[in-house]
Amino acid sequence: MAGSKSRMPSVQTVEGWIRAGFGQGDGAKYKPFLYVRDVPSSGTSCMIKSRTTNRTHHYLSKQEFKTHLLTEYQADTIDIREQYALLPWNETQLISQSLGIRHPIYPGTNTPIVMTTDLLVSMQRTDGTELIALSVKLTKDLGPRNLEKLLIERSYWERRGICWSLVTEKNTPKYLPENLQFFEASLHDERVTASVVTPLEFTKEFEKNWADSLSFNQIMALTSKQMDLDVATGHSLLGVSVWRHQSRLDIANSVISHRGFVKLQPSAVNKHDYI
Repeated sequence: MAGSKSRMPSVQTVEGWIRAGFGQGDGAKYKPFLYVRDVPSSGTSCMIKSRTTNRTHHYLSKQEFKTHLLTEYQADTIDIREQYALLPWNETQLISQSLGIRHPIYPGTNTPIVMTTDLLVSMQRTDGTELIALSVKLTKDLGPRNLEKLLIERSYWERRGICWSLVTEKNTPKYLPENLQFFEASLHDERVTASVVTPLEFTKEFEKNWADSLSFNQIMALTSKQMDLDVATGHSLLGVSVWRHQSRLDIANSVISHRGFVKLQPSAVNKHDYI
């Protein structure tokens, strides 16, 4: 992997990043403008392999990671591009001038920052593809200066007729991201594809064995034994069904844990709209 980007770049250096295609493109070939290695870490950055894009995504905060899980879970999401560059480079500078706002610069330089949007999501609609730009912030970080930067970003997307939204912990589902993370590794578990039992078959048996007096682990152990599977494979089979919207497991209203009790919904939820 290449080294991190300079944190005090010249104009020529930034122009080189743009020519190299950072923050541009789509799908599996997309390269975020900022990678985890490019920013100082306070323990909140993370990387995750996406089943939608078939590449590793780089997120600079836990809130961005939660937002990724929610967008990935939506059945009509077809692409997710994080740290998407707002190009042409000079456009945000012109917008900031028109708004009377000082454009951000790289610390220690006079070089204007290439502004980015945290997630640019492509959604499949009946009449084509819709783009949704998401800026992700904690409410404690919404001070006057960050609000100015968000105004520049919003104006950039408004010029293009693209929906822009601000995502904070206040408008993020409380339990769903954590529960999706609980099952996320299932999506890449080779034991699922090797199993003679399908995710849906296992899930239906898990739901038949459900009782409010049994913990998640107890139901999982019972179901795995009945289907002649090890517990780890059973967990992954159930997890795949959860991500496919084929499970009645209630992942929206309480945290799922190995030793905790779980609830079932009357029917599988086939569609969620969180963005």
